[in-house]
Amino acid sequence: MSERTKVVSMKEAIEDYVRDGDTVYMGGFIQQQPFAAAHEIIRQGIKNLTISMSAGLILADQLVGAGTVKRLITAFTWNPLPAKAHCFERALIKGTPHEIELEEYSILALALGYFAGALDLPYVATKTILGSGFDWQSSKSGVNNRLVFHRSPINGERVCLIPPMKHDVGIVQVQRSDPYGNAQSWGMEGDTKYGLQSCGKIIICAEEIVPTEIIMRDPNRTIIPGCRVAAVVEEPWGAHPAPVAGYYDIDWQYYALYERRTRSEQGFQDFLQKWVYGVKDRREYLSLLGLERINELKAQRFECDPVSYGKFAQHLEVR
Repeated sequence: MSERTKVVSMKEAIEDYVRDGDTVYMGGFIQQQPFAAAHEIIRQGIKNLTISMSAGLILADQLVGAGTVKRLITAFTWNPLPAKAHCFERALIKGTPHEIELEEYSILALALGYFAGALDLPYVATKTILGSGFDWQSSKSGVNNRLVFHRSPINGERVCLIPPMKHDVGIVQVQRSDPYGNAQSWGMEGDTKYGLQSCGKIIICAEEIVPTEIIMRDPNRTIIPGCRVAAVVEEPWGAHPAPVAGYYDIDWQYYALYERRTRSEQGFQDFLQKWVYGVKDRREYLSLLGLERINELKAQRFECDPVSYGKFAQHLEVR
């Protein structure tokens, strides 16, 4: 790592900040999921992780299938075609490659758990899932989570108490960051802001690293300040096959290919060998994907209208 910046390679970031047995928050909701980071975790053979992400999709499926996951905290895990997440299903039903623990919430309940973790609250009280299948005191759903149902000390109404979600490490793919970790994101962000703030260490994976002056021109897009970031990785196309607003679209062909190839355990291992173990980094991954497909997925330029933040220092001058 540079003495002045936090920029490192993906290999270095995972080696330095992700350990066996860690609880890891994977940021991004549908878009901006850190696939490049997940693949490096698999390549390094890190095990017994608790993976926490509201939209599991096939990123969680790949981590489960590779045997890295001990516990999965999520709202759902599936292939957005829509189709099954085959590795996830095999782990739950057959214990292949090994059994995993599943901690399940609704999307909003999990987001509120991240919110509680970010603010270091003892819990968040809500009514959002009362009467649903998650309300295990009212129905035998079999859902495993840490929700507590109680009576409000203020008005006596029944409420759901959502515990804080805390993580050892948080990882997310963003559009841009400066070398110090002041990271900016836009588009469908979901729970990412609070999820990152609930983490002890944060790894920012960015489509591009830009000067701090660019970050300062549009401060409202900053989702995490550099003082909270441990490492910054410049990793273009690091979220593929998930989309990144302004950079590239979702790769539906990849999701369809993944669904077909992973219907069997051997098929998944073959897929893993080609797309993860068979490449040493994201550059080789992109070579495998091919320039033609990359160009097809690139986003067309569509810019928002600029706004002025103004400078208001003149009136403070002493005359």
